[in-house]
Amino acid sequence: MNGSDTKGFFLCTLIAYAALCSAADAGNASPASAVSRAKEYVLSRLDPKTGRCLDEYDESSPRYGGMTALCVYALLSAGCDDQKTPVLQTSIRWLGQAKLHGTYAVALRAAALAAIKDQRVRKKLQEDVTWLLDAAWPDGSYTHTSTEGQTPSSEKSGAPFDNTNSQWAVLGVYSGLQRGLSVPAEYWRRVEKHWRAQQQPDGGWGYCARSRNGKLYARPYGSMTAAGVATLAICRDQLARANIVAGLSTPPSEAMKRGLAWLEKNFSADSNPRKNAEWYYFWLFSLQRVGEATGQKYLAGVNWYAEAARRLRRRQNPDGSWGYGPRTAETCFAMIFLARGEAPILLNKMRYDGAWNTRPRDAAGLTRWLSYAYERPLGWQVLDLTASEVEDRQAGWEDGRIAYLSGAGPMELTGAQVRRLREFAHRGGVIVSEALNGDGNFTAAVHRLAGKLFPQYRFAPLEETHPIYRLAFTDAAPKDLQAVDNGIRPLWIHSPRDVSLALELGAKANRRPTFHLFANLYLYLTDKGAAPPRGEATWPAVPRRKTTRRISLARVRHKGNCDPEPAAMERLVGELGRYGAILSVSQPLPWDRIGAEQYPVAYMTGTSDFTLSSRQRIHLKAYLAAGGTLLADAAGGSRAFADAFRREVLQPLGGAKRMPPDAKYFTAGPILPIRFRYRRATAARMSEEQKSEPRLEAVYRNHRPAVIFSPDDIITGLVGYPLWDIKGLTPASARAMMTALLLKLSPP
Repeated sequence: MNGSDTKGFFLCTLIAYAALCSAADAGNASPASAVSRAKEYVLSRLDPKTGRCLDEYDESSPRYGGMTALCVYALLSAGCDDQKTPVLQTSIRWLGQAKLHGTYAVALRAAALAAIKDQRVRKKLQEDVTWLLDAAWPDGSYTHTSTEGQTPSSEKSGAPFDNTNSQWAVLGVYSGLQRGLSVPAEYWRRVEKHWRAQQQPDGGWGYCARSRNGKLYARPYGSMTAAGVATLAICRDQLARANIVAGLSTPPSEAMKRGLAWLEKNFSADSNPRKNAEWYYFWLFSLQRVGEATGQKYLAGVNWYAEAARRLRRRQNPDGSWGYGPRTAETCFAMIFLARGEAPILLNKMRYDGAWNTRPRDAAGLTRWLSYAYERPLGWQVLDLTASEVEDRQAGWEDGRIAYLSGAGPMELTGAQVRRLREFAHRGGVIVSEALNGDGNFTAAVHRLAGKLFPQYRFAPLEETHPIYRLAFTDAAPKDLQAVDNGIRPLWIHSPRDVSLALELGAKANRRPTFHLFANLYLYLTDKGAAPPRGEATWPAVPRRKTTRRISLARVRHKGNCDPEPAAMERLVGELGRYGAILSVSQPLPWDRIGAEQYPVAYMTGTSDFTLSSRQRIHLKAYLAAGGTLLADAAGGSRAFADAFRREVLQPLGGAKRMPPDAKYFTAGPILPIRFRYRRATAARMSEEQKSEPRLEAVYRNHRPAVIFSPDDIITGLVGYPLWDIKGLTPASARAMMTALLLKLSPP
C-alpha cells in the first residue's frame, strides 16, 4: 500500500467512525422498535417486482445473489413472516431461481432457505449444501468460488483461500444440517483442522494466515476471531457426538478456549477489536453467533449483548438503517444481532462444579426447535453458580424462567448458591434438573439440595393431569417426573431419567416426546403467551420517591400454607414505593399479635384447608371491631382455601356481599383507573362483562368493608409471572388492585 493509498484508507476509516458516532440518537428506543424500523428499511431495499435487492452485486461477481440472500436471512431472523409479506415471498422465489456461483452467496442462500418452513425449498437447500461441500479445498478452507476440479499448489500459502468465505461456508452447511440434511464427519474434521492451523499464537484469527518465516501469520481481529470460535464450537459438537451420546465429558478444545480468552481480553462493544470502525456490524453478527453456540453471557465481565445493543440503538439512522453510504449489509447484520440477541431466554443453563455440560448442545437444540415450531425466536444462556454472579442481582437470572441443571454424580452448593437458587424460584422461576443417563447419585443429590432450598416441601410425583404433560402435546415424556410444589406451581421439576440426550440429538420421531414436554412447559410458564424480550426488567428496582406516608401490613399465620409466595411482599413494597409510600410487612403472625392500631390492614392467603380456633375468632372480631381491615385471596385460585375462608371467616361474620366494581377504592386515587384483566385460562370461562370486573366478596361494618376477599388469585400476580393454570387476575391487575386498596385503606 503506497502513501496515497494509506492516507485514503485511514481517511475512509475516520469517516466511517465519525458517521457511526454522529448517527441519530435512538438510545431510548427499545430493541423491538429498532428491529421493526430496520425491517422496514431492508424491505424497502427489495424490488417489489423482482424481489432482487436494489444493492445486489453484478452478475459477474462471485457474490452475486448474496445481498438478496442476506436480506432474506435477516428478515426471517427478525421474525418477518414470509407468508404475510409479499415482497419477501418474491425475494425467496428470486433466490430459488437465481444461478449463484460464489461461496458467500450460496452459503447465505442456504442459511435463508433453512429458516423457511415450506418443504418445497428443501431440494434447493440440498443443492446448496452439496455445492458447499464440493467447493471446499481438501484442507477444509474456502475461497470466493468453488474449488471443485482445481488443484492447489503444493504449499498451502499458494492456494487461494480466506477465512471469511470459510466461515460463511460453514454457516451454510450447518444451516442445512439443522434442517436434517446429512453432512459427513470427515467434512467437520477437515474444517476443524483448517481453523486450528489458522489460529495465531495469541488465540485470535485473521483474514488469511500465510506462511512467514516458516509460520502461518495473520493479524487477528474481533470479527474473524468470533467466527473462529463459533466454527470450532460447531465442529466440536459434530465430532464429539459419540462421547456426547455416551454421556462422557466433552469440554471445549484448547483452541476454542484460547479463542474465547482472546475475545475476553479484547472485547469492545463500541468497535471491532483491532479493526476499530471497520466491519463493526459484522463483528456484532459474529459475536451473536458465539453467544448462540456457547451460551456465553459475559465477556470481560460485561454483558456483551446488553452493552452492544445499547450502543447500536443509539447509532441507528432515522430511516431505520445503520452505517453510511450503501448500508444494506450493515443494517442486516445489526438487525440480526438485535433480533436474535433480544430473543426471550427460554432457560438458563447452570454451570457448577460438576458434570454440568456433558451434553453441550441440549439447550441450543431445544431453543432451536421451539423457535422453529412456534415461529417465536428463543434463546438460552449459561449462568455461573459462582460467587460473583450469585451475589449480583443484575446478572440476568430473571432473563429466563428456567434454571436448568444437568448432571451425574454428587452436587454440592455453597450457602450463597442455595440462597440464590431459592430466590430465583421464589421470584417466579422453576428449577428443572435431569439425571444424566439416569444417574441415581445425582437424583439423590437433587433431593438433598431441594431440602435445603424448600425445607417445608418435599418431592412428589408430578400428577398425570398436570398441564406440563398435556397442555399442547399429550405424548410428552418422560411421565415419571418429580416435583417440589408450593401448592400453586412447581418450584423444582426433576427427571430421574436422561432428557438431555434427546435434546442434543434433535427432534426425530422417537425423541420428539421430550421436545413436546418442554413445549408444554414453555406454554405453561407463559400462560400460552410470549416470554418478554431478553433484558427486559421482570423485577424492577424500588424507585426512589419522596416519602409521603408509611403503611404497615400484617400477614396472618394459619395452617393453610400461609406463605406460598414469599417474594410477593418484596414486589409489593416496590409498587407502593412508586407512590411515595413506604410499606412495612410483618412476618406471618398469629391473630393475638395483630392489632388494628399497629396494623390497620392485615393480609391472609393460602392454598389449602384450615380451621380457626374459638380464640382466633375472638381476636379476629376484636381486630375488625377496632377498625382493622382484612384483605384475603385464594392463592392460585385454590378452591380448598376459598371454601375454608368462607366457612371459617365470612360465615361467622354474617356472610359477605359482592363488592361493586365501581367502589370508591377503584374509581379514585393515584394509579386509577384500574383495568381489571384475568389470566387466559380464567378469562376463557367468563363472559365479556365479567372479564373487566373484580370478583370480590366483602363483609361491611359501619358502611366500610371490614373484610375483602378474592376467590381469584392475587398473590402470584404480585410476584409478577404468567402461568397457565392460575385462576386469577393478571400480574398488572393484581398489583394495581392491591396497591389501590392499601393506599385507600391505610390512614394517611
